[in-house]
Amino acid sequence: MSSASPLPHPGGCVTYGVRPPRVWHGNVRVTSARRREGVSPVTVTIGAICGASHITQTGSIVLCADTLVTWTDAANTPITSNLAGSKLFDLPLGFYGAIAADISTSVQVVSQLYHLMNRISPDDPNRIDLIELALAETGEYVRTWMRREVLAEYRIGLDEFLHDPNLIEREAIKARIGDLLIPTRLIIGGFSLTGSPILLYTDCVNTQRQTSPGFFTGGAGEELARDWLNMREQNSFMSVQRTAYHVHEAKRFAERSPVVGQRHQAILLRYNQPMVSVGGDRPLLSSWLTGHMPRPTSDLDSAQAWDDFAQAYGISPSTSSSGDHT
Repeated sequence: MSSASPLPHPGGCVTYGVRPPRVWHGNVRVTSARRREGVSPVTVTIGAICGASHITQTGSIVLCADTLVTWTDAANTPITSNLAGSKLFDLPLGFYGAIAADISTSVQVVSQLYHLMNRISPDDPNRIDLIELALAETGEYVRTWMRREVLAEYRIGLDEFLHDPNLIEREAIKARIGDLLIPTRLIIGGFSLTGSPILLYTDCVNTQRQTSPGFFTGGAGEELARDWLNMREQNSFMSVQRTAYHVHEAKRFAERSPVVGQRHQAILLRYNQPMVSVGGDRPLLSSWLTGHMPRPTSDLDSAQAWDDFAQAYGISPSTSSSGDHT
């Protein structure tokens, strides 16, 4: 993905309220509109705050996701894959997101979230709280949608499920709904009106706002990626270039999971600046891998490392790279 390439724009191409045909997917076998066989979520997604400053309360954000999309048969055996899928997307108010879910669920989640966030005024001083509320409402929307499917599978009406005290399938239905929700993980990043970086995570049940150490991971490779970032002592005050490198390393380590693709997309978000693609195996990153993996990376906080990084990815020199400390 080049820096000039637009990200997929679900809010502009999906009609709200109309369910798309369920004909392809990433990690869930779609057997019918009423029955699905769940498996472990694919994808690895990573979001990290970087270059943060206590003094100015500003910073930047790196978002990353692999690009592997896989089709399976009725027995969940992989049939074919596409290495050029996209799991990063843009949202209103200058926010971007990375999602780990099956494709049909991704379309529903992103379309609903886009619809709700598009109602928020850009100048609303409470817009971060409203975005968190939109995430919560999106989770409720997904749960309602999946509950409707499961009830249809069991041939039980909503009123019966909610009010019949003698319904023997109630616990089984609740468990089934929970099973379907497990694969959905969403990380979104953006900025407050004053430029503070905001990183949010939801599993369509609970929503968290990142403060310390400043990163989220999601998907099948989330534990591997999180372990690597913790080993690197990644935190929000590390420089942009050092963080981007750590995210790149963490993504490579997450490839130990067989359902995480070997390619990825990564973007850098800066306050009041255009999004920049910082993914791919550029010669600069390859040289850094040779010199630093798995050795210390403190030298990547240097001004020279920033200049090299900015030149490699066409980043404007006005962007600050470093935070208060590393």
